[in-house]
Amino acid sequence: MKLYNKHLYWFFLLSAIVAISQAQTKKSVAKRDSLLTIYTICEDIEQAKASYGLSLYYKDVDMDTSLQYAETAKKLSLLHRDYGLYARSLKRLGVIYMYSEDADLAHNYFKRAKRIANDEKDYFLIADIQSDIGLLYQRGSDYKESLSNLMEAYYFFKDKEPSVEKHKSLNRLGILYSKLDKNNRSVDIFTEALDVAICLGEKDREITSYINLAVIQTQSKNFESAIILYKKILDKNLDDNLTYQNQKRTCYNNLAFNYYKIKQYDSSLIYAKKSLNIKPDKLFDSRVAQTYRTLGNVYLDIGDYKKAASNLNRALSIAEEYNIKTAIIDAYKDLYRYHKKTENYKDALAYYEKFTSLESKLLDNSFSEQISKIESSKVIEQKDVAYASLSKEKAEDKKEFESDIGRIIWIMSIILIIILITVVFYIYRNRLYLAEKQKQISIMKLFALRSQMNPHFIFNTINGVQNSILKSDKFNAYNYLSKFSQSIRLILDNSNDSFIRLQKELDLIKVYVDLEKIRFRNKLDFTLKVDPIIEEQNPYVPAMILQPIVENSIIHGISNKPEGGHVSLIIMASNDNLKVIIEDNGIGRKEAQKIKMSKPKGFIGITSINTKQRIEILAKLGYKDARYYFEDLFDENDEAKGTRSILILPLKNMYDKNN
Repeated sequence: MKLYNKHLYWFFLLSAIVAISQAQTKKSVAKRDSLLTIYTICEDIEQAKASYGLSLYYKDVDMDTSLQYAETAKKLSLLHRDYGLYARSLKRLGVIYMYSEDADLAHNYFKRAKRIANDEKDYFLIADIQSDIGLLYQRGSDYKESLSNLMEAYYFFKDKEPSVEKHKSLNRLGILYSKLDKNNRSVDIFTEALDVAICLGEKDREITSYINLAVIQTQSKNFESAIILYKKILDKNLDDNLTYQNQKRTCYNNLAFNYYKIKQYDSSLIYAKKSLNIKPDKLFDSRVAQTYRTLGNVYLDIGDYKKAASNLNRALSIAEEYNIKTAIIDAYKDLYRYHKKTENYKDALAYYEKFTSLESKLLDNSFSEQISKIESSKVIEQKDVAYASLSKEKAEDKKEFESDIGRIIWIMSIILIIILITVVFYIYRNRLYLAEKQKQISIMKLFALRSQMNPHFIFNTINGVQNSILKSDKFNAYNYLSKFSQSIRLILDNSNDSFIRLQKELDLIKVYVDLEKIRFRNKLDFTLKVDPIIEEQNPYVPAMILQPIVENSIIHGISNKPEGGHVSLIIMASNDNLKVIIEDNGIGRKEAQKIKMSKPKGFIGITSINTKQRIEILAKLGYKDARYYFEDLFDENDEAKGTRSILILPLKNMYDKNN
């Protein structure tokens, strides 16, 4: 109570000072008009500065307008390369989105602002951004991260002159301590904040400090003392701007809660309704949940269960909408109490399990120890030193240690170079190892896809034999089996190789085409043309890469034409590539697709898919120019007259089987 009397003394002492609010409002409007004039007539960096100033002015009037000016300040400051202002504009946008409950976007802006401020060596701004990030984590109920960031800001501002940034940082840290039930520490921090506010002479910041101290009175169960403080605040002539209206609404809301705790329900209802009558700015909608909680609990105690349920569910809905975990826990507790009192024990148990589960996730048993570690951490002190410039008191020792520092820097540089060389060598060796492993994996995949074609080819051939036997065509069946044995021999000869000579691939194609000619009863015409240079070089190609494409042209292009057709295979050199053209005068891809769709759903064509996958793997192995694509052919009447398939394989490294 001694500490409380001290605060009350200061409060009465300041009552006369804050009576000048109207004059301050006029001064604020004049400043806005001045900024608008500069913003309108200037087209240089002054316009960007005016836009930033207008964003700060409208934060207490209209957040949408504040957002627009902040966006403009960001663009103009970047255009004119004023990176200090650019960092502040990014920070301003982060603050706006933080109160808009868009935590991800806010964190992104804060992160960018901190990076730019660090480049500009603006340590004051860095500390202010740390304070904002601490508040962002606090709103998301991540108290450990919040405390870490706010402590960094606290140590930086500790020995600095009073400033708005210092006051904000202290208030946020005090609120966090109050949420962690460290009320004594919270009172100390709020007292520091009050002293800063008094030095600044800013009425709204003084009121904020008194509200925070009143909150501590509530948490300490000094409800009557808290009520006195809130009423003294409301006795002041608060302006109609956004900041004061939110402060007034906070006072009404907290008065309703304190009256509820001392069971003066009529007064509690009056102040709760007054709080709801002040329309909140959209950035502060989430705080209305507390007012509905108080109303729900009052109605529950006086036995109006219908209104109690309505208000408590409304509070939960708002808390869940803005994902405020502490508010969600409080709402679960209230609904647990409601269902227990109305003897709905099933729902009561459900809400009990919900709030205990969420509460255990939010604060584990070791968190108090973590707080102490964060507060006393040497890391924070080191970061604090990194923020500040070298103090003047240490200048006398500079000369004495210059030679030692130079020697240490030289030794550290050598060590750093050795470490860097070692790291670079390790990374290089590791990348070579991973590249070799990736190459081996790709070759295995290529081999697996190539192996997939063997049973596919054999299956289609056996179907041909079966067809001839069913038609009692013994001669063709005999020829078919003879050619089939040749094809099996060719496949087995190359079964262990992912790459084979082009001539071996062509031998397999010739045998395959002879098989298809027997099946189509010589209605299939096939021509093969190989560039003499390519024929002489006889390069390596992926095994069974050409046969599936020729098969595709025959099966889907020619087989569906009663009169048969023609397929040509042309192999030529094109720059450093091997160009393969397979052309047919079949029914065309569009008509072939229709026929394919009419087949049973179990039918899956693997030829084109297999070839495309193998080409993709070849590209990963270093054959960047490897491609496989189609061209549709049309006659003068724009009717389909066939398909051209084109395969590009690089000649580079294709003469070495190991490559």
